[in-house]
Amino acid sequence: MDRLDIKQQIECELCGNPSQLKYKGFQGYQLGMKFNIYACDACDTSFSMPRADTSLIYDAIYSNGKNVPGYNRYWSYMNEVKTAEKPLAFLANSEEAFWGIQQALQQLVPNKTNSRILELGSGLGYLTYALKEEGYDSTGLDISNEAVAQAKKSFGDFYVCRDLHDYALEKPNAYDIVILTEVIEHIEAPVGFIESILKLLKKDGHIIITTPDKTLIPSDIVWDTEAPPVHHWWFSETSLQYMASTLDLDISFINFSEYYYNHPEAYKLKKRRKKIERAPILDEKGNLRSKSDYTPDNIPEEVQQKKAAAKRKWLKLKSLFNPKTLVFDEKGKTMCAILSK
Repeated sequence: MDRLDIKQQIECELCGNPSQLKYKGFQGYQLGMKFNIYACDACDTSFSMPRADTSLIYDAIYSNGKNVPGYNRYWSYMNEVKTAEKPLAFLANSEEAFWGIQQALQQLVPNKTNSRILELGSGLGYLTYALKEEGYDSTGLDISNEAVAQAKKSFGDFYVCRDLHDYALEKPNAYDIVILTEVIEHIEAPVGFIESILKLLKKDGHIIITTPDKTLIPSDIVWDTEAPPVHHWWFSETSLQYMASTLDLDISFINFSEYYYNHPEAYKLKKRRKKIERAPILDEKGNLRSKSDYTPDNIPEEVQQKKAAAKRKWLKLKSLFNPKTLVFDEKGKTMCAILSK
């Protein structure tokens, strides 16, 4: 990974149109790994090159999960969701991705017991469990033996360890909805991946996808998602619209106005432009370099609402006087798309 084949222009890995080199020698997730970042104007997609084997990196993440920045919150969710009075509401109040999924399901599933749901990339299992507790007929699928074993131990025997493509051959037209929570950005060939998912879906089925969103972010910020090769892609709404069009699917997006009203947040452009690269999480031997703690928000709801109102007012005032602050509303740092047959 030390020597990079640097080309100023290559074909977009998603749509095939010309894409431009935006950053060479970008620091990867592991110390010593370097990547080139390209951006395609045609489908508004950013991607990293070259591709790299991530198996050892994911082994390191799962082995140290409780202490890995960005991933440690998943271990907290796994524990907290079991004691939450309303597990799905707890997750939806914790971050945008789960809130978007909750909203999408409310639109798509009028009768919970008559709709079969598959969470693809179910990981530690907390979302599939939360859906079960909410009354949905849900199953979790993951390729990791370790993750599935942990999910079964924590929540019960409704998780499957299989490769998607093999599972799609075994279960054609078996599900009404497939959920991908922060999965698509990890996949090397996302269009082919979605094609396999479509085999699992019944007629008029739906795919719910959440992923980091670059739609609002200025083009001079070349990469603001997990470092490659953990994330191969940084997608925009245009990216997902291209995928939907290619596969002859309808697409719609969840409006996050209600979420950001209760969880006001801003994107500080000046700060992002000063620091493009994130510090690597793993050293050259694959050991964890840094540690961060995560504590779920247990503040009473009425106190949270008062704090949110005060923060929302402050952010909007700040944005009036400081154009370097982008206050999220309908869109933010995460998008939730619904792809429909």
